[in-house]
Amino acid sequence: MRKLYLRDHSTDLHGTTVVRDEQGRSCYLLVGKWGMHHDVLSLYAINGDLLAEVKQLSLGILPKFALYQQRQRVGIVGKSFGFVRQVVYIRGLNWIIVGSPLGSRYRVFGAGKLVFALKPVQFSGSYCHELRVTNKDDEPLAILVASVLDHWSRNGQIDSSKVQFRNRSLADDLGMGFRVK
Repeated sequence: MRKLYLRDHSTDLHGTTVVRDEQGRSCYLLVGKWGMHHDVLSLYAINGDLLAEVKQLSLGILPKFALYQQRQRVGIVGKSFGFVRQVVYIRGLNWIIVGSPLGSRYRVFGAGKLVFALKPVQFSGSYCHELRVTNKDDEPLAILVASVLDHWSRNGQIDSSKVQFRNRSLADDLGMGFRVK
């Protein structure tokens, strides 16, 4: 099982994200952006070969994304309702995603076996996601699915670095308040 590290893509939506292994070596380049209909994230090998893509098919509360490998559509993933626990089926790949959008922790199964697991960690002094991928051939699609899951878990959340807490008096029934900068 190989571990890969994907930096938080929400802070770099219009640039390139480097996917690294445990030793910090560059393995893949993730290029693209989210937010508009037909936006694309493309995954390249370090030598520049296009390995896989994910294309946004629809917007709204329950957006859908198409997964491509070798320029052929291999699956469709769509967001489902679920705040504490979420189960998502990827049509075409026959993968099942089980996890928590609140904790950004997921496990993905295919044919009753673990394909990959995703969790947030500290790596090289910054926030990123650790992917533990069972089969090296599944790495490109695993990285793209992890990017979609990260996008869903962060979409619409308040940036905690922009929240300012202020003390309030004990007479105030709220105790402590906050405001967004």
